[in-house]
Amino acid sequence: MEQINEYEIDGLCQTLRESGIKGIMKYTDVLVLNHMMERGWIPNFYERDKLIKILKENTDMEYNEITHLLNRYNEWKEFLPSYSLGLNEKLDSINKKMNSLIPFRWIGEGRGKKLLGFVSEGNKIVVYDGGGNHLMKVCDIDKSKWNISWNNYLVIPPHHQHYIIGEVKNLKKMIL
Repeated sequence: MEQINEYEIDGLCQTLRESGIKGIMKYTDVLVLNHMMERGWIPNFYERDKLIKILKENTDMEYNEITHLLNRYNEWKEFLPSYSLGLNEKLDSINKKMNSLIPFRWIGEGRGKKLLGFVSEGNKIVVYDGGGNHLMKVCDIDKSKWNISWNNYLVIPPHHQHYIIGEVKNLKKMIL
């Protein structure tokens, strides 16, 4: 199996948060299975034999546990999130940007959440929001003086600013 990047876990955690405590406790395995199929890491449900083989080879699950999981998935698949082509492309494009100093992660809740990541570009660090159709520059950070230049065209809520400022302080400590 491939190494799972942190931003994939963040996306999965967001889905789990939206399902609530009851959903998390009861359907975590089904949600994780759905995430892996939607991202193309394992065969989809319609290739049942291949899927069973992959799960048997790469987990500690017994055959009866795998079939029980697949039956539960089949019962709930109409209620599970379906990843659009756009979402998959966004996750893949962010994966290409993983030369970032701080990986992209969801910050905030509900409609106010942003997918923020810190990318080194020459003598500056650029903070991007990857939550929309295109990466949007949130701010630039001068590596020599650690000044933050905010994008004046974006409304940046205080909790996002606090997150960015906190991470800049951590980067400054690590680099100096």
